[in-house]
Amino acid sequence: MEAVLRQYAQGLACFQPRTDLWSPTAVNGDYYRWGSLLGAMYDPPTLAFRFKSDILSWTEYEGAVTEEWHNMEPEKYCGFVILIDMRNGEIIALMNDGIIQHARVGATAAVGAKYLSREDSKVLGVIGSGGMAYAYTEAICKVREINEIRVWSPTKIIRETFAEKISQKTGNPVTIAEDNFSVAEDADIVALCTDSREPVYTEKMLKAQKPGVLVIRCRIDEIDKPVFSIVDKIIGMSQDSYDDLNIGSEQERARRPTGEAYSRRYSTNDWPTLASVINGDKPGRENDNERIFFDNNSAGLQFAAVGRVIYESAKKQKLGMHIPMEWFHQDIRN
Repeated sequence: MEAVLRQYAQGLACFQPRTDLWSPTAVNGDYYRWGSLLGAMYDPPTLAFRFKSDILSWTEYEGAVTEEWHNMEPEKYCGFVILIDMRNGEIIALMNDGIIQHARVGATAAVGAKYLSREDSKVLGVIGSGGMAYAYTEAICKVREINEIRVWSPTKIIRETFAEKISQKTGNPVTIAEDNFSVAEDADIVALCTDSREPVYTEKMLKAQKPGVLVIRCRIDEIDKPVFSIVDKIIGMSQDSYDDLNIGSEQERARRPTGEAYSRRYSTNDWPTLASVINGDKPGRENDNERIFFDNNSAGLQFAAVGRVIYESAKKQKLGMHIPMEWFHQDIRN
């Protein structure tokens, strides 16, 4: 991941901002959303196209509004990655995105921690205990000598399971905190890994952390507005906004989330990128007292990088099925 971000800074990789297409036509949920990401890298020459086809449902739970999704029926999901070799245009892989999408953001979070957290960071606080929480925690523990992990999420059984499994995987003790604030208090790094539509990280939590904190988000709406103005530095993945496409009447469109926090994803920013920090074009952490927020936004080149590693490994181990390109070729010029 670090290598592809360096390629991006040098003009050798690129990606389109995420595209969301919204439709009020869902029959077993609140809304339909298509989401897609496109990215490519020069070395090895790989293009990745990832898409999600989701029925969204918004539910108030424990004082927060969560966003759940499925495809066709609950507990079924449709996220897919198409991988193309840019030397000859061949489709080399068709992959579900379940494992890949966790790995790519976890890896990016770890690269962010490597460049933006204090080198002596020991305490990691995790808000959320789903798939992203596992990916963030395991990856960050690879780049920092973490010796204490704290977690909190609203669902008791899920946070307890997370604590048990992560303790086994990392060899670190995991404490189940009483609330969000207890996760952040005196922590060196805080990873936000929730599906909340409302802020779960506040100015009060930031001020309760040790000097030189790093906060890494999964969703931009997890951060309360005052935090943006009091951190010392914000580093992002992209300065572009998501593309926002809609169909439906004015009344139907009004059913979509419209809160300020949720709408940030559809706004541009002027934050330096992690790629520019890796390449030495912009400063990362400059002292041990800086409070830094890393906006770990989605980027299609993440799927190109991780997807290519998985493809090469599967090919070497003779896993999967060969894709007949005759399925996709035609003799009509398009």
